[in-house]
Amino acid sequence: MSPVRRFAAGALAAAVVILATALPASAHDQLIQSTPGTDERLAAPPESVTLTFSGELLMLGDSTTGAVVLLVDAEGKNWVSGDPVVNGNTVTAAVAEGMPDAGYQVRWQVVSEDGHPISGVVPFTVGDASPMATAKTDAATTDAPADDAAQTADEADGMQRTLLVGAGGAAIAAAAFLLYRFLRRPRAAAAAPESGDSADTQP
Repeated sequence: MSPVRRFAAGALAAAVVILATALPASAHDQLIQSTPGTDERLAAPPESVTLTFSGELLMLGDSTTGAVVLLVDAEGKNWVSGDPVVNGNTVTAAVAEGMPDAGYQVRWQVVSEDGHPISGVVPFTVGDASPMATAKTDAATTDAPADDAAQTADEADGMQRTLLVGAGGAAIAAAAFLLYRFLRRPRAAAAAPESGDSADTQP
């Protein structure tokens, strides 16, 4: 194989590798740990809620707040005191005093490192109370647990990955076709003089 052909083949292989490694990178961050943990039963109310994610979260402007964290009871009362604080891949929210024994849900939404919002629900219980009843709409947000946490990404994630995979496949196919045409050209060019020479030798 000529140096030009080897270079073209290497370029195509490099493009395939780049596309293959770039597509998984489009996945959103995930909630990997929470305090309280999913379905945990606490003897006493927590003083704060901590959420840890797989990547650094985006913040809003110059503020340290780039997340929404609610700690709600069955009546819908929010027990979070003040704004949550984002520090790298961790979100912390203080909890108001006086929480009674009951079932609760931590409902959160943050901005993933790739710029997309993700959200989820972390249920837990304080004391001997029954867990908070979960509506069907809430259950859908806990279908993708990660360790002690439950989280979901928006529905656009699947569509985005599908489009990226399709675009990547189309690019690879186009590159392969161009490489094929490029490699075929030298053989075609070399064949032309041979046919001409044979014609000149005819009597």
